[in-house]
Amino acid sequence: MQDELSDLNRQVLATFGETFTLKKSDGSSLEVTGIITRELVPTGPYEQVLQEITTLALAQDVKVSRGDEVISGEQRWTIDRKLKGDGQMNGWSLHEAGT
Repeated sequence: MQDELSDLNRQVLATFGETFTLKKSDGSSLEVTGIITRELVPTGPYEQVLQEITTLALAQDVKVSRGDEVISGEQRWTIDRKLKGDGQMNGWSLHEAGT
């Protein structure tokens, strides 16, 4: 069953994923395939106030840590924290890197 889930994970990344440069805090960098999503979520006590949340889904075997930088063309994000993992992919919270 685990092999079938791994195959499905690779198919999802091949279909919906983008290639990014991951710049590690130790100065090394590597190419990774992941899925960046942006969504508006209610924030605070009033649902009328929305905040944009950016997340990155990566294969579980890609090791990242807080402060690593994700680069796609002219866009840059900094990895903030791990949100969730489903055994095949991990979700990470991103925020835009300062220029």
